[in-house]
Amino acid sequence: MKINLFSIFLLLLYLVASSFFGLLTLLIPNQDAVLLLSLSVILFYMKGVNVKSVYEDRNFHYFFIYAFVTSLIMAYLNFSQPALYSIKAARIFLIYSVLLIALNILLKQVDPKRYYPGIVIFSFIIIGINFYVYITGDTSILSEDVPILKRLGEIRVVIGTFSIIIFILFFYHHLSENRWFILPLLGLLFTVVVVHKTRSLLFPLLIIMFIPLLRVYKAQFFKFWLIFIVLVLLSFMATGYEKSIISPITDLLMLLIEESQTTGHSNVNIRAMELAYFWSFLDTKSILFGYGMENIQFKVLYESHFYLSDIGLFKVFYLHGVVGILLYIFMYWRLYLVSKKSNTPLHLTGRSIVYFQILSPSTILLYTPEFMLLFMGIYVLIKNRNKIITLSIKESRSNSV
Repeated sequence: MKINLFSIFLLLLYLVASSFFGLLTLLIPNQDAVLLLSLSVILFYMKGVNVKSVYEDRNFHYFFIYAFVTSLIMAYLNFSQPALYSIKAARIFLIYSVLLIALNILLKQVDPKRYYPGIVIFSFIIIGINFYVYITGDTSILSEDVPILKRLGEIRVVIGTFSIIIFILFFYHHLSENRWFILPLLGLLFTVVVVHKTRSLLFPLLIIMFIPLLRVYKAQFFKFWLIFIVLVLLSFMATGYEKSIISPITDLLMLLIEESQTTGHSNVNIRAMELAYFWSFLDTKSILFGYGMENIQFKVLYESHFYLSDIGLFKVFYLHGVVGILLYIFMYWRLYLVSKKSNTPLHLTGRSIVYFQILSPSTILLYTPEFMLLFMGIYVLIKNRNKIITLSIKESRSNSV
């Protein structure tokens, strides 16, 4: 019975954190809904709260608490934002701390394979929604919060991006356990290329996936990949598909090259202008502790054509300062440390998440409950798996003696 309740809580947490894949507008903000569900888990399983696990996760909690407290202080000092508005703006970090405690309860000593079918199902749901909107142009099924953009003359839908990053890395590293994972993996990759058209996702993911294929001991794995991809491409050609699957990749590459050669209005130059604009707001104390998170209900601080989300990791530095960016790095360092203790598919997935953030500094994932739920969930699963491995090693040593 408890296992069923664990699964129900996890399902609800994921659906709420992802805003139901953009299909429904929540009656309350998904951040607050995640908090309510997390608190419900903690209260329901109060005996499962482990003080030791909170200490083990201190790298996460230090950053979350620091980001919350300093956002309140610096927002008041820099632009006189009242405490109530600052609490609403920075509440996401308190929610993350509570969510991490809840995940430690829900995922305690749980076999990760129990959740494989759910990951596959959600992956195909994300693929289906993205391609349905892309092919039909019907955006009526989406909530108003989902951005509908254009790139390369076509509609660009961005649904489930933060889950896609984790799911691609998960399926890639678990192909050795189940080769059928190639189907959702390719589907998600095609979604990034054809529908999302997002270079900051595609190229880092391809680099992470391609490098291991160069190793000699991966020869058979590489052969399987090569044959399968060739068959997929041939099947598209055989059915008379009007546009090559390769063309979106080459289009994105050409766009990247053209922008690097264009002066004044290139993607790089625009971001450089945005960086200079936001830097002009910073003084010494803000460089150290951040400028503070603004609540747009209180005051619109910036000109409408400048966006912090465009400048990636600089956003973390801008909002939380040098101290904040260091604590943010320590959070990823903690994930790397626990995931380097073994080479299981789950551990490799954890390390690849760290590599992705390094290779894609323009993509900042911190402020989205959907990504942080999966990010911290994988961290907790790896941490629990390490404990099982350590325990089995101790038992084998004692038996040998």
